[in-house]
Amino acid sequence: MSTRRLHDCFAVHKKLAGSAILLARRLGSWGHEADQLRLGASCIQIAAERALAAHSEREAILGWSECELGDRQIRGATYRALALGRIGNGEYDETFDAAIVAARIRRDELLRLRRRMRVMTVI
Repeated sequence: MSTRRLHDCFAVHKKLAGSAILLARRLGSWGHEADQLRLGASCIQIAAERALAAHSEREAILGWSECELGDRQIRGATYRALALGRIGNGEYDETFDAAIVAARIRRDELLRLRRRMRVMTVI
């Protein structure tokens, strides 16, 4: 498997998880948005590490697919925190931008892995 793209995808997801944890710390104990951010960040960290350590394309696909759940959790909690006035537009934009970049690179990595699996099944 190509390690460069894999590393880039992992690094972007690590940045997204870091942004979510930082935002959760800023929120402190305000409602359940901070808990949802921490949960989403943990989900992304575990799934990205699973994908990085995968021994096959199939395992990597499962790991990156699980990152999407954490991504949704972070996006939803960030939106609710903004709607409730607990964070500003800058904090929202920073976290949402990291989520968009992670989603795009994850989609590209999943497509690459699926193409590779198709080629392997044809051979």
